[in-house]
Amino acid sequence: MKRILDNLHVDVLAAVLMVAMIATGYILRFPLPPGSNKALSLWGLTRHQWGAVHFWISLGLLVLVVVHVCLHWQWIVVTVKRRLGRTTSPSKSSYISGLLTASVLLAVLALFGWAAQTSVKPITESIAGVCPPEYAADQTGPIASAETAPASNQQVAFWSDVYPIFEKSCLHCHGPSKQVGGFRVDRKEDFFAGTTPWVVPGSSKDSPLIVILSGERKDMARADVHRLANEQLTLVRAWIDAGAKWPDRPAN
Repeated sequence: MKRILDNLHVDVLAAVLMVAMIATGYILRFPLPPGSNKALSLWGLTRHQWGAVHFWISLGLLVLVVVHVCLHWQWIVVTVKRRLGRTTSPSKSSYISGLLTASVLLAVLALFGWAAQTSVKPITESIAGVCPPEYAADQTGPIASAETAPASNQQVAFWSDVYPIFEKSCLHCHGPSKQVGGFRVDRKEDFFAGTTPWVVPGSSKDSPLIVILSGERKDMARADVHRLANEQLTLVRAWIDAGAKWPDRPAN
């Protein structure tokens, strides 16, 4: 009788977690689609936070499935032996096979985790549906402080040196097709207008844009994904310190 109740409890909990997985999967696919993490939230949680909920629900379901298999293991062994035309009487070998099966399963999961961890690669160029694509493959060290890092003395041309950085790293989420936060990197006025402009010509250390592009604005969701590579950040600093000139775009 106790075994029956245990099976019932496990099955009911598994059904509840399955429904929860479907619900959170729906949230991640439709109300909070890819690219919406910084712009949208649902019931106080962002897309990434709902992804964490989805993960823990799936892990709980996996645990219940393992418990379910353990409760029925002897029956599984007997059924398999019967199909193979072997004896159906339970023996100690059934427990040994259970341990071996569990060991193989754990080894497969460990191999999968290792493969996933070692195969992660940074996004180095804009991909449709990915917002934002700011990770840089050549970023090898920590970004210097937004207030103390010196700007380069090199001559910087806006359209050939600076704007391509904005175009590659920011335009997908802050351009004509999508304006996260109402900001566009292809409009001059969005950088310099307002009581607190993003760019203070001649002073990169006082420009809020540099704080964002260095990944140091901690009160902003996913601040790290706005971080530019050191070389790119140096060019933007140099452009601002030289006066942040934004001339008319030259004819092709």
